[in-house]
Amino acid sequence: MSSTLNKFGTGRIAIAAAVLGAVTFGCVNLISSQVFRSARLDLTQQRLYSLSNGTLALLGEIKEPLRFRFFMSSGLTKEAPQIAAFAARVRSMLDAYVAGANGRIVLEVIDPKPFSEDEDRAVGFGISPFASASGEQLFFGLAATNSTTGRATIGVFSPDREAFLEYDLTRMVSELGRRGKAVVAVIDGLALAGNPQIGMPQQQVLTQMKQFFDVKPVGGEIDSFPDDTKVVMVVHPQNLSERTQYTLDQWVLTGGATMIFVDPYAENQIGPRGQPPADPSSSLDKLFGAWGVGFDSKRSVGDPTYALQTERNVEGRPVAAANLPWLAMRKEAFDTSDAMLSQLSAIIMTSVGSFTSTKDSAKLRPLITASAAAGTMEANIVADRQGDPRRFLANLKKADKPPVLAARLTGTLDSAYADAKPEGSQRAGDPLKKSSAPANVILVADADMLMDRNWITTRNLLGQSFSQAFANNGDFVNNAIEQMVGGAALTDLRGRGVSWRPFERIQTMEKDADARYRAKEQELLTQLKETQAKMAQLPKAEGAAADALSPQQVKAVEGFRSQMLAIRSELRDVQFALRRDVDSLKSWITAINVGLVPLGIGVIALLFALRRPKRPLPTKSA
Repeated sequence: MSSTLNKFGTGRIAIAAAVLGAVTFGCVNLISSQVFRSARLDLTQQRLYSLSNGTLALLGEIKEPLRFRFFMSSGLTKEAPQIAAFAARVRSMLDAYVAGANGRIVLEVIDPKPFSEDEDRAVGFGISPFASASGEQLFFGLAATNSTTGRATIGVFSPDREAFLEYDLTRMVSELGRRGKAVVAVIDGLALAGNPQIGMPQQQVLTQMKQFFDVKPVGGEIDSFPDDTKVVMVVHPQNLSERTQYTLDQWVLTGGATMIFVDPYAENQIGPRGQPPADPSSSLDKLFGAWGVGFDSKRSVGDPTYALQTERNVEGRPVAAANLPWLAMRKEAFDTSDAMLSQLSAIIMTSVGSFTSTKDSAKLRPLITASAAAGTMEANIVADRQGDPRRFLANLKKADKPPVLAARLTGTLDSAYADAKPEGSQRAGDPLKKSSAPANVILVADADMLMDRNWITTRNLLGQSFSQAFANNGDFVNNAIEQMVGGAALTDLRGRGVSWRPFERIQTMEKDADARYRAKEQELLTQLKETQAKMAQLPKAEGAAADALSPQQVKAVEGFRSQMLAIRSELRDVQFALRRDVDSLKSWITAINVGLVPLGIGVIALLFALRRPKRPLPTKSA
């Protein structure tokens, strides 16, 4: 055996082993890249590279092939290295969609070079270019098409939307899977369609909805909603018949997407002949009670934090004060982890009510919440528009916890008609007693927010009338409907984390150090000002020129200069001392990354080598 080894040569054996190892490594990589292409291991804290169950379910339901064209310029990360991690995440997420669709999504990665056909394709698909420092056009967007004429585009992947990356991609897939506009059935109790008799035009909320959806008004005795209805929108429901309530109840129990706007006092409601209505409140007491939703139609929310400033004429004098029931809800009041609210700035709500949960089986997830200073008051007090707004504060009853003004209702709901369907109902099938699918309902405690007065101002320019939004009320409604049209895949998606993870401890230490340095700096600067003031108060020498200094002033100036230099030196020492901990931590992190990790790997390899059993060397036979 030894003679054979010597004859062949240990050097040649080593070379052959190296070549064989390289070939084996290449083959394993090639095979694993195909066999385990869909296998993914996501170890990030917030599961940044994994798809939600709702998205995977939607991908499994794709009926026709989709094509993703991902336009990403090769010079993007060179021009903007700070988005390299985000770009890598976008590419990884697209691969995850391809893997989850089991061949029904084809991904095409395109690098649109300047003046090339690919650049023309990107522009043709509506991908938004942006200029680099050198003037070159860069692209970072996605165009998706289905097998017919359907097309959806993300003009540019913005890092500001990274938390909603999966939401945007899933919405695109859902949109391509639909045929035509989604049908939205509307039960309108507030005359959103307008009132020609009193010259009231169609409200802008409904106008915008018709641009994106197939809006179908329904009324009277409702036993079923129009074919292919995706969302039912109920606005200010008053005196709905038992048959209509039963139909709505069963729709919700089957998981039908529903938006319900109720109101303790609808300020914009107009009664017969243009007169105020006898009862401006609305609710669905019977349905809410069965579903586990509490809503008091007699009380309105007042909130000093979000109250609008209004001016009223009280006893012949103008009075400006916070109008507690008229609220300008800002971003701090929104659940910004929900995609439909993440980009909104303000929503105006007037005489709004609030919701509570009355059953454990029903989950009420707040979307818009009043502040901790909010309370409730009798809704009929709000009705007096001529009264002094300052009286609201005296009638405000502090709430135990911040009132919920809008919420998403999910969970398992009970039917309000568990015993039997109402007399005369033509709805087919036996009544459901409990939810057959998780509830998908959005509740809003204000119907007035849909009216133009709450978010639209009209201006005239050269004889033309233009509408301009000063709040996001319409955006909220359309975002909510679009999300609900996408089904559970979009409704369940929440904003996630982002790929950029700063050193939070270092940032905290730097802020603390800067704060302490600024405090010390202010203390020392105050000493400088006091020294300057004392020097200015020194008496001048008698008979001396105006610009001449007395011996006392000369001595004071020298002392001032010495003190100023000492203070500047102390400031430098303070800044250095306060940042010492930060610099030390950064040095340790660098040392660990550069030296300790490789050293640890080397030690582990050495331990394995030492534990390998030693074989006796072959000996020559005599």
